[in-house]
Order: sequence, then C-alpha cells, then structure tokens
Amino acid sequence: MTYDHLDFTLEELQAAMRAAYDDLIAFITTPEFKALHREVLAQPPSERPAFVVSEVVDKDRLRERGIEVPEDILIQTSAFGDRRPTLFAVKKLLPEKFHRAWENVNWTFDNIYPDEEVSRDPKDAWRPPLPVVLQNAIIADGGDLQSVPTEKGVNFSRFSSMEASADAN
Repeated sequence: MTYDHLDFTLEELQAAMRAAYDDLIAFITTPEFKALHREVLAQPPSERPAFVVSEVVDKDRLRERGIEVPEDILIQTSAFGDRRPTLFAVKKLLPEKFHRAWENVNWTFDNIYPDEEVSRDPKDAWRPPLPVVLQNAIIADGGDLQSVPTEKGVNFSRFSSMEASADAN
C-alpha cells in the first residue's frame, strides 16, 4: 500500500518501527531495568504510581540504579482513553520522515488488572484519557478508573482552540 502524499513506503515505515521496537526491547530487557520493574510490582498496587514518579521517570534515580536511558528513549507517565491503570511507558520517536503517518512506538507498563475490567467497546476505548495526576490519585485511593465520567478526561478541543488563536496572532 502506498500513499501519494507520503515520501516513504509502508515497508519503510514498518522497518523503522521494527528497528525502534528492537531498541526499546533491548533497553527494557536489561537486567537492571527488569530488576526495577520487579521492584515496581513488589509495591502494593495503590503505591505503584507514586513509586513510578519518584523512581522510574527520574533519570538521576535511574542512573543511581545503573540504568542509563539512551538519549532517544523517553520514560514517561501516561494515560489512555480505555482507562487501563497505566503506570508508565517507554517511548522512542521514529525518524521525522515518518511523522506524517506515525510518530513513535512505545512499550506500556500497566498496573496489574483483570482484563475484563477494561472495556473494549469503542465508545469507552476512545474516551479522552484522564490527566495522569488524576489517574494516579484514583489508583492510589483504590478507585475504579472505569467509573470516572468522560468529562473528567483531557479536553483536547481546549488545546486545539488555543493553537488556533495562537496561529491567528
């Protein structure tokens, strides 16, 4: 499949994505990172988000643990519209050439949850994600992410109107 407006083929995009995933997998399967992940999971589920913020996304703390994050890999907290109890994601940007179709690949680490608790219904899966701070507070309180009203999710239209007004100036 090709698209006339893109200057690359599907095969080139797939190869770039595969290479980026290979880099992510090589990083997250190091003994040091696997030990950190075991430590995350050793925390009570309600305490994992705070541990992630204090230990996993802090490059200095990682360095103290012998984990050197490559410059082209980012570890960040994240949330998704399907309301999985996401703890963090390890991300790698694809070369800019591919950004019109796909910007990055990531490996997501979730708090353990029963699969049936996360709806696969498109109306639920594509809700605006919750702000990470709110998601983490709900997890810490033992709350149900699925019951949070859609209105509490990130209002992307607010940001796009800000961009439009900035472009007008």
